[in-house]
Amino acid sequence: MDRRHFLQTVGSLAVATQLPRLTFAQAYDDPADVYARVKGSPDLQLSMPGGNITIAMDGDSRPLDKRRIETWIRRSASAISAYFGRFPVSHWYLLVTPGAGNRIGPATTWGYPGSVTHLTVGRDVTDDALRDDWVMVHEMTHMALPRVPMRSEWFMEGSATYVEPIARAQSRQIPAQEVWRWAVDDMPKGQPQEGDEGLDHTHTWGRTYWGGAMYWLLAEIAIYKHSHGKYRLQDALRAINRASGGNMASWSVMQTAQTGDAAVKGDVLASLYDKLKDRPVTIDLDGMLRELGISEVDGVIRFDDRAPLAELRRSITLLEPSDR
Repeated sequence: MDRRHFLQTVGSLAVATQLPRLTFAQAYDDPADVYARVKGSPDLQLSMPGGNITIAMDGDSRPLDKRRIETWIRRSASAISAYFGRFPVSHWYLLVTPGAGNRIGPATTWGYPGSVTHLTVGRDVTDDALRDDWVMVHEMTHMALPRVPMRSEWFMEGSATYVEPIARAQSRQIPAQEVWRWAVDDMPKGQPQEGDEGLDHTHTWGRTYWGGAMYWLLAEIAIYKHSHGKYRLQDALRAINRASGGNMASWSVMQTAQTGDAAVKGDVLASLYDKLKDRPVTIDLDGMLRELGISEVDGVIRFDDRAPLAELRRSITLLEPSDR
Protein backbone atom coordinates (compact mmCIF):
# COMPACT_ATOMS: atom_id res chain seq x y z
CA MET A 1 0.00 0.00 0.00
CA ASP A 2 1.59 3.32 -1.02
CA ARG A 3 1.68 6.49 1.06
CA ARG A 4 -1.35 8.08 -0.58
CA HIS A 5 -3.64 5.09 -0.17
CA PHE A 6 -2.42 4.40 3.37
CA LEU A 7 -3.34 7.95 4.41
CA GLN A 8 -6.69 7.74 2.63
CA THR A 9 -7.63 4.44 4.25
CA VAL A 10 -6.49 5.34 7.76
CA GLY A 11 -7.76 8.89 7.51
CA SER A 12 -11.23 7.88 6.37
CA LEU A 13 -11.64 5.43 9.24
CA ALA A 14 -10.17 7.74 11.87
CA VAL A 15 -12.36 10.67 10.82
CA ALA A 16 -15.47 8.53 10.57
CA THR A 17 -15.04 7.20 14.10
CA GLN A 18 -13.69 10.46 15.56
CA LEU A 19 -10.61 8.63 16.82
CA PRO A 20 -7.20 10.26 16.63
CA ARG A 21 -5.93 7.24 14.69
CA LEU A 22 -7.12 3.89 13.42
CA THR A 23 -7.15 1.34 16.24
CA PHE A 24 -6.11 -1.88 14.64
CA ALA A 25 -5.66 -4.51 17.37
CA GLN A 26 -8.33 -5.21 19.92
CA ALA A 27 -5.79 -6.09 22.55
CA TYR A 28 -3.96 -2.79 22.14
CA ASP A 29 -6.57 -0.12 21.45
CA ASP A 30 -5.88 1.52 24.80
CA PRO A 31 -2.63 3.50 25.25
CA ALA A 32 -2.42 2.37 28.88
CA ASP A 33 -2.17 -1.24 27.69
CA VAL A 34 0.56 -0.36 25.19
CA TYR A 35 2.47 1.61 27.80
CA ALA A 36 2.26 -1.21 30.33
CA ARG A 37 3.29 -3.84 27.79
CA VAL A 38 6.38 -1.94 26.63
CA LYS A 39 7.48 -0.76 30.05
CA GLY A 40 6.92 -4.17 31.60
CA SER A 41 8.92 -6.24 29.11
CA PRO A 42 11.16 -4.17 26.81
CA ASP A 43 13.30 -5.76 24.13
CA LEU A 44 15.38 -2.74 23.10
CA GLN A 45 16.53 0.47 24.74
CA LEU A 46 17.86 3.23 22.48
CA SER A 47 19.25 6.62 23.35
CA MET A 48 18.98 9.68 21.12
CA PRO A 49 20.06 13.27 21.78
CA GLY A 50 17.20 14.64 23.87
CA GLY A 51 15.34 11.42 24.58
CA ASN A 52 15.24 7.68 25.13
CA ILE A 53 13.30 5.00 23.24
CA THR A 54 11.95 1.82 24.78
CA ILE A 55 10.77 -0.88 22.35
CA ALA A 56 8.90 -4.14 22.85
CA MET A 57 8.28 -6.80 20.22
CA ASP A 58 4.91 -8.48 20.60
CA GLY A 59 4.03 -12.01 19.50
CA ASP A 60 6.17 -14.12 17.16
CA SER A 61 8.72 -11.56 16.00
CA ARG A 62 11.49 -13.91 14.90
CA PRO A 63 11.56 -12.70 11.26
CA LEU A 64 11.85 -9.12 12.57
CA ASP A 65 15.11 -9.49 14.43
CA LYS A 66 16.21 -6.78 16.81
CA ARG A 67 19.06 -5.62 14.57
CA ARG A 68 16.68 -4.82 11.70
CA ILE A 69 14.22 -3.07 13.98
CA GLU A 70 16.94 -1.04 15.69
CA THR A 71 18.43 0.07 12.36
CA TRP A 72 15.00 1.14 11.09
CA ILE A 73 14.10 3.06 14.23
CA ARG A 74 17.48 4.79 14.49
CA ARG A 75 17.26 5.91 10.87
CA SER A 76 13.79 7.37 11.43
CA ALA A 77 14.74 8.93 14.75
CA SER A 78 17.80 10.59 13.23
CA ALA A 79 15.59 12.29 10.64
CA ILE A 80 13.06 13.64 13.15
CA SER A 81 15.83 14.63 15.59
CA ALA A 82 17.59 16.62 12.86
CA TYR A 83 14.40 18.47 11.98
CA PHE A 84 13.51 19.38 15.58
CA GLY A 85 17.09 19.78 16.77
CA ARG A 86 16.68 16.88 19.20
CA PHE A 87 14.46 13.85 19.73
CA PRO A 88 11.04 15.43 20.32
CA VAL A 89 10.10 13.73 23.63
CA SER A 90 12.13 12.74 26.66
CA HIS A 91 10.89 9.13 26.54
CA TRP A 92 9.00 7.23 23.85
CA TYR A 93 7.46 3.77 24.24
CA LEU A 94 7.02 1.75 21.03
CA LEU A 95 5.22 -1.57 20.66
CA VAL A 96 5.91 -3.41 17.39
CA THR A 97 3.44 -6.14 16.49
CA PRO A 98 4.34 -8.52 13.65
CA GLY A 99 1.60 -8.98 11.08
CA ALA A 100 0.98 -10.87 7.87
CA GLY A 101 2.56 -9.81 4.59
CA ASN A 102 5.16 -7.14 3.99
CA ARG A 103 3.46 -3.87 4.94
CA ILE A 104 4.47 -1.30 7.51
CA GLY A 105 1.46 0.04 9.41
CA PRO A 106 -1.11 0.88 10.38
CA ALA A 107 0.07 2.78 13.43
CA THR A 108 -1.39 4.66 16.38
CA THR A 109 0.38 7.28 18.50
CA TRP A 110 -0.96 8.62 21.80
CA GLY A 111 0.22 11.15 24.34
CA TYR A 112 -1.25 9.41 27.37
CA PRO A 113 -0.21 7.87 29.75
CA GLY A 114 3.16 8.46 28.12
CA SER A 115 4.25 9.13 24.58
CA VAL A 116 3.40 5.72 23.12
CA THR A 117 3.00 4.17 19.68
CA HIS A 118 1.68 0.83 18.47
CA LEU A 119 2.78 -0.16 14.99
CA THR A 120 2.27 -3.29 12.92
CA VAL A 121 5.04 -4.60 10.65
CA GLY A 122 4.61 -7.48 8.23
CA ARG A 123 6.83 -10.46 8.93
CA ASP A 124 7.87 -10.49 5.26
CA VAL A 125 8.95 -6.84 5.19
CA THR A 126 12.19 -6.33 3.29
CA ASP A 127 15.25 -4.36 4.34
CA ASP A 128 14.59 -2.02 1.41
CA ALA A 129 11.07 -1.33 2.66
CA LEU A 130 12.36 -0.57 6.14
CA ARG A 131 15.03 1.73 4.72
CA ASP A 132 12.52 3.63 2.56
CA ASP A 133 9.73 3.70 5.15
CA TRP A 134 7.93 6.97 5.92
CA VAL A 135 5.33 5.67 8.43
CA MET A 136 7.73 5.65 11.39
CA VAL A 137 8.81 9.26 10.78
CA HIS A 138 5.16 10.30 10.39
CA GLU A 139 4.38 8.80 13.81
CA MET A 140 7.45 10.39 15.39
CA THR A 141 6.31 13.78 14.10
CA HIS A 142 3.08 13.34 16.04
CA MET A 143 5.10 13.22 19.24
CA ALA A 144 6.61 16.65 18.66
CA LEU A 145 3.56 18.87 19.12
CA PRO A 146 1.04 19.05 21.96
CA ARG A 147 -2.32 17.35 21.56
CA VAL A 148 -5.12 19.63 20.35
CA PRO A 149 -8.93 19.20 20.45
CA MET A 150 -10.34 16.56 18.11
CA ARG A 151 -12.12 19.14 15.95
CA SER A 152 -8.64 20.34 14.91
CA GLU A 153 -7.17 16.90 14.15
CA TRP A 154 -6.15 18.34 10.75
CA PHE A 155 -3.62 20.51 12.61
CA MET A 156 -1.77 17.44 13.87
CA GLU A 157 -2.22 15.18 10.85
CA GLY A 158 -1.30 18.03 8.53
CA SER A 159 1.92 18.74 10.41
CA ALA A 160 2.97 15.08 10.29
CA THR A 161 2.10 14.86 6.59
CA TYR A 162 4.05 18.03 5.83
CA VAL A 163 7.09 17.55 8.08
CA GLU A 164 7.78 13.84 7.50
CA PRO A 165 9.17 14.02 3.94
CA ILE A 166 11.05 17.25 4.71
CA ALA A 167 12.74 15.68 7.73
CA ARG A 168 13.81 12.72 5.62
CA ALA A 169 15.10 14.99 2.85
CA GLN A 170 17.09 17.07 5.32
CA SER A 171 18.76 13.87 6.51
CA ARG A 172 19.45 12.94 2.86
CA GLN A 173 17.23 9.89 3.05
CA ILE A 174 15.13 10.99 0.05
CA PRO A 175 15.71 13.55 -2.74
CA ALA A 176 14.03 16.95 -2.65
CA GLN A 177 11.99 16.04 -5.73
CA GLU A 178 10.19 13.37 -3.71
CA VAL A 179 9.08 15.96 -1.14
CA TRP A 180 7.52 18.19 -3.78
CA ARG A 181 6.08 15.26 -5.74
CA TRP A 182 3.63 14.81 -2.88
CA ALA A 183 2.75 18.51 -2.94
CA VAL A 184 2.05 18.41 -6.69
CA ASP A 185 0.12 15.13 -6.67
CA ASP A 186 -1.63 15.06 -3.31
CA MET A 187 -2.09 18.52 -1.82
CA PRO A 188 -4.90 19.37 -4.28
CA LYS A 189 -6.96 16.72 -2.44
CA GLY A 190 -7.01 19.09 0.52
CA GLN A 191 -8.95 21.83 -1.26
CA PRO A 192 -12.50 22.47 0.04
CA GLN A 193 -15.34 20.73 -1.78
CA GLU A 194 -19.06 21.47 -1.88
CA GLY A 195 -20.52 21.72 1.61
CA ASP A 196 -17.17 22.44 3.25
CA GLU A 197 -17.38 24.48 6.47
CA GLY A 198 -13.69 25.05 7.19
CA LEU A 199 -10.94 22.84 8.53
CA ASP A 200 -12.33 22.60 12.06
CA HIS A 201 -15.71 21.39 10.79
CA THR A 202 -14.96 19.27 7.71
CA HIS A 203 -13.47 15.95 8.76
CA THR A 204 -12.83 14.21 5.44
CA TRP A 205 -9.52 12.45 4.91
CA GLY A 206 -8.51 14.93 2.19
CA ARG A 207 -9.12 17.97 4.36
CA THR A 208 -7.61 16.33 7.46
CA TYR A 209 -4.32 15.24 5.90
CA TRP A 210 -3.79 17.36 2.81
CA GLY A 211 -5.83 20.40 3.83
CA GLY A 212 -3.80 20.35 7.03
CA ALA A 213 -0.55 20.01 5.07
CA MET A 214 -1.52 23.03 2.94
CA TYR A 215 -1.99 25.07 6.13
CA TRP A 216 1.62 24.33 7.06
CA LEU A 217 2.91 25.12 3.55
CA LEU A 218 1.05 28.43 3.67
CA ALA A 219 2.65 29.09 7.06
CA GLU A 220 6.08 28.16 5.72
CA ILE A 221 5.83 30.77 2.96
CA ALA A 222 4.21 33.45 5.11
CA ILE A 223 6.83 33.16 7.89
CA TYR A 224 9.64 33.46 5.34
CA LYS A 225 8.08 36.52 3.70
CA HIS A 226 7.11 38.22 6.96
CA SER A 227 10.61 37.80 8.41
CA HIS A 228 12.36 38.68 5.13
CA GLY A 229 14.00 35.27 5.11
CA LYS A 230 15.22 35.33 8.73
CA TYR A 231 12.90 32.57 9.99
CA ARG A 232 11.40 29.32 8.74
CA LEU A 233 8.45 27.23 9.88
CA GLN A 234 11.02 24.86 11.34
CA ASP A 235 11.95 27.57 13.88
CA ALA A 236 8.33 27.87 14.99
CA LEU A 237 7.83 24.11 15.29
CA ARG A 238 11.03 23.68 17.28
CA ALA A 239 9.86 26.37 19.69
CA ILE A 240 6.48 24.68 20.11
CA ASN A 241 8.18 21.36 20.81
CA ARG A 242 10.49 22.84 23.42
CA ALA A 243 7.77 24.79 25.18
CA SER A 244 5.25 21.92 25.28
CA GLY A 245 7.55 18.93 25.66
CA GLY A 246 5.60 17.12 22.96
CA ASN A 247 2.36 15.20 22.81
CA MET A 248 1.96 14.54 26.51
CA ALA A 249 0.81 18.17 26.77
CA SER A 250 -2.75 19.18 25.84
CA TRP A 251 -3.04 22.68 24.35
CA SER A 252 -5.51 24.64 22.29
CA VAL A 253 -4.62 25.31 18.67
CA MET A 254 -4.39 29.02 19.46
CA GLN A 255 -1.92 28.46 22.31
CA THR A 256 0.17 26.25 20.02
CA ALA A 257 0.03 28.78 17.18
CA GLN A 258 0.89 31.73 19.40
CA THR A 259 3.88 29.89 20.86
CA GLY A 260 5.23 29.27 17.37
CA ASP A 261 4.46 32.81 16.27
CA ALA A 262 6.38 34.27 19.21
CA ALA A 263 9.49 32.40 18.12
CA VAL A 264 9.37 33.87 14.60
CA LYS A 265 8.25 37.37 15.65
CA GLY A 266 4.89 37.35 13.87
CA ASP A 267 1.29 36.16 13.94
CA VAL A 268 1.24 33.88 10.91
CA LEU A 269 0.10 30.62 12.53
CA ALA A 270 -2.66 32.25 14.57
CA SER A 271 -3.99 34.39 11.72
CA LEU A 272 -3.98 31.47 9.28
CA TYR A 273 -5.88 29.35 11.80
CA ASP A 274 -8.46 32.10 12.24
CA LYS A 275 -8.81 32.38 8.46
CA LEU A 276 -9.19 28.68 7.67
CA LYS A 277 -10.88 27.07 10.67
CA ASP A 278 -14.51 28.14 10.12
CA ARG A 279 -14.86 28.81 6.39
CA PRO A 280 -13.91 27.12 3.11
CA VAL A 281 -10.93 28.85 1.50
CA THR A 282 -9.58 27.61 -1.82
CA ILE A 283 -5.80 27.98 -1.83
CA ASP A 284 -3.87 29.06 -4.91
CA LEU A 285 -1.67 25.98 -4.66
CA ASP A 286 -0.44 26.27 -8.26
CA GLY A 287 0.60 29.85 -7.61
CA MET A 288 2.48 28.88 -4.44
CA LEU A 289 4.34 26.12 -6.25
CA ARG A 290 5.27 28.50 -9.09
CA GLU A 291 6.64 30.99 -6.56
CA LEU A 292 8.74 28.18 -5.09
CA GLY A 293 9.93 27.20 -8.58
CA ILE A 294 8.26 23.78 -8.60
CA SER A 295 6.64 22.26 -11.66
CA GLU A 296 6.01 18.91 -13.27
CA VAL A 297 7.30 18.40 -16.80
CA ASP A 298 6.70 15.09 -18.57
CA GLY A 299 6.05 13.41 -15.24
CA VAL A 300 9.25 14.73 -13.64
CA ILE A 301 9.43 17.31 -10.84
CA ARG A 302 11.50 20.27 -12.03
CA PHE A 303 12.97 23.20 -10.10
CA ASP A 304 13.35 26.77 -11.35
CA ASP A 305 16.09 28.55 -9.42
CA ARG A 306 14.98 31.90 -10.85
CA ALA A 307 11.61 31.72 -9.06
CA PRO A 308 10.88 34.34 -6.35
CA LEU A 309 10.96 31.79 -3.53
CA ALA A 310 13.58 29.43 -4.91
CA GLU A 311 15.87 30.11 -1.96
CA LEU A 312 13.10 29.14 0.48
CA ARG A 313 12.42 25.97 -1.49
CA ARG A 314 16.10 24.99 -1.30
CA SER A 315 16.33 25.77 2.40
CA ILE A 316 13.26 23.73 3.31
CA THR A 317 14.92 20.45 2.37
CA LEU A 318 18.40 21.33 3.65
CA LEU A 319 19.57 21.64 7.22
CA GLU A 320 21.05 25.03 8.00
CA PRO A 321 24.88 24.88 8.27
CA SER A 322 24.72 25.32 12.07
CA ASP A 323 22.45 22.26 12.31
CA ARG A 324 24.53 19.84 10.26
